[in-house]
Amino acid sequence: MLEAYDGENKIVHQDDDGRFAPDSPDADIIDGLSNDDPRPVLITADEAIKRRPHERMALAASGLTVVFLRPGFSNLARHAQAVKLLTVWPEIVTAVSRCKVPTAFEIGPGARKVQTLGPTRALGGKR
Repeated sequence: MLEAYDGENKIVHQDDDGRFAPDSPDADIIDGLSNDDPRPVLITADEAIKRRPHERMALAASGLTVVFLRPGFSNLARHAQAVKLLTVWPEIVTAVSRCKVPTAFEIGPGARKVQTLGPTRALGGKR
């Protein structure tokens, strides 16, 4: 859906990336993406990555910028998710393009703004 809306950025859903199966472990996806050049931005509704130590450490070491869709976002109907994501997409692109270092962001279910969480590498220090 986003690829039809944004002609400037390459957008690939996990299901369309032949390197990963739908049930691929998050740490494997993070490690695989971290080897891409240029490094992509990971957008995920799986906020548990921030709580699972091995995934959090993989993300912190990855050099990836990540956008977390906060709890509640994935509970919305698909069309409501699409509308909200399209509405906030220009702000996501702007925020990500301004990063000097890989950064973690989050978007709430209201999709009113992109909140900066801080450098992605700092996720490794959380417990």
